Amino acid sequence: MKLTDFDSSKCPKFQPNSSMNSCIYYGEADNPCENGYCSLPTNYRCVATVQLLIPLSYSSVSDFLTCHHLYYLKAIRGIQTLDAAKSSPLKMGTLWDKVLQKYLGEKGIDIPSIINQYEIPLVDVAKVKGLYRAYKELDIQVDPDYKLQVKISMQIDFQKTWTNGDPVKLLLTGFYDRKYTDSFVENKLSGKPDMYLDPYFIQSQIGTYFLADPNLQSCTMEVIRTPQLKSTGKNKEESPEDLQERIYQDAISRPSYYFIGWNNQTRKYGKKYFRGEFDLEELRSRYIHVFREIFDARIMDGFYKNDRVCNNILPGVSCDMLQCCRHNNMSEQVYQIRKKKVAF
Repeated sequence: MKLTDFDSSKCPKFQPNSSMNSCIYYGEADNPCENGYCSLPTNYRCVATVQLLIPLSYSSVSDFLTCHHLYYLKAIRGIQTLDAAKSSPLKMGTLWDKVLQKYLGEKGIDIPSIINQYEIPLVDVAKVKGLYRAYKELDIQVDPDYKLQVKISMQIDFQKTWTNGDPVKLLLTGFYDRKYTDSFVENKLSGKPDMYLDPYFIQSQIGTYFLADPNLQSCTMEVIRTPQLKSTGKNKEESPEDLQERIYQDAISRPSYYFIGWNNQTRKYGKKYFRGEFDLEELRSRYIHVFREIFDARIMDGFYKNDRVCNNILPGVSCDMLQCCRHNNMSEQVYQIRKKKVAF
């Protein structure tokens, strides 16, 4: 699918309705202040409507700060990598997240279907299974009275007037992995767990979650190290089942290596952070500035590409939208358009 350049003054697919005041492909969002969706299979948000709001999240803000065009492709055009085309670390992270949610009581999670949907290699499945067996064998304790996947729906007052003189409330969205009355927990599976152990580098996500609920006083980052055991040497011919067993045995023999912050007495792991460790007012101010900059980009067609980050969007990791930018084309073997949140 060819990706045409963004132009807010018109849409090449525009078809007026009978009253000539809207496009026949336009679908209103639930919030009347929010930019609507396009029913065409090649689009997600309406690309011609720029005066209405698009909700922000810490991840979409990170996209915009990294590359304006990355934000445009994902938030406005709605392009996302097919589950089966995602990287191995992302697939394992998703599988671990779903396995843990199911273990903690989330209903309706079908693990075999997730494995098939993401086409997760048997070796990666074995790694997650080995960790899960160790998690249960170690009798890891979880505080009760939690809620899973609690949605964030927050408004921040924008202390300026909008184009028509009306005040604006910036919209923020997201999800807590596990939420309590005065705290929350985030789960991560990572080959580089240190990325999640420095408040400075997790402030965008964790600070946002504190910002969304003034009752929250602490956050625990439950970080698990992705197994690095290789099937080489004497293990070259081992089966996924044998690899799973090796990982399980390794994890229960040195739990503090895999379950970061492991405490043998409490049977818990993780690192706790407190609300006061994050500059929430600075974060609130940044959201307001980024919100304004995104609006300016929509008005001025300012979604330019930042080729300095294409091959290093994270340390040593290429951007998953690189093919789209390089060829100005969306391969349907790799990408898809997000499902719209409106019935046309």
